Amino acid sequence: MILRESGLEFDFTDAIDGFKFDEPDKQNHHYHGLSHCMKAVDFIIELQNDYLLVEVKDFHDPEQYHNSDSFKKLRNDLKTKLRDSLLYRFAQDQLDKPVRYLCLMTLEDALNSRLMKELKRIVPEGIASTKWKRSLAKSCIVANIDRWNMNFPKWKVRRI
Repeated sequence: MILRESGLEFDFTDAIDGFKFDEPDKQNHHYHGLSHCMKAVDFIIELQNDYLLVEVKDFHDPEQYHNSDSFKKLRNDLKTKLRDSLLYRFAQDQLDKPVRYLCLMTLEDALNSRLMKELKRIVPEGIASTKWKRSLAKSCIVANIDRWNMNFPKWKVRRI
């Protein structure tokens, strides 16, 4: 299954289903219609054992994210996209498998590592509380194109 976003092409070869979740076309079956009040990840991919919620950002000026305010805004945007997407899928009764949150950010490795550490702090992986029956996300990974292709060789991404 081939999906495209921000000039990048993803090949989710083993996907059962996959679609652009932040679909802008009102006529499209996957249009969620709540962009005025909820954020959405770019793709939702269904695999045999879990769902991938995928966010893609190809930055024109990655240097600005060394700035604390820009970094915090990006981190909070990624958190909100995951939480709103989970809430939307919950309301659809479409969370019958564990979720992995994957973010492809065209930032340098050090910045992506910092971003991943911060996301894991504010969007806990696994069972975050003894009172929880389920996790929000089984894992949360932030990677650039090179790291993505190294860590996910069967889900290649390339520039188009």
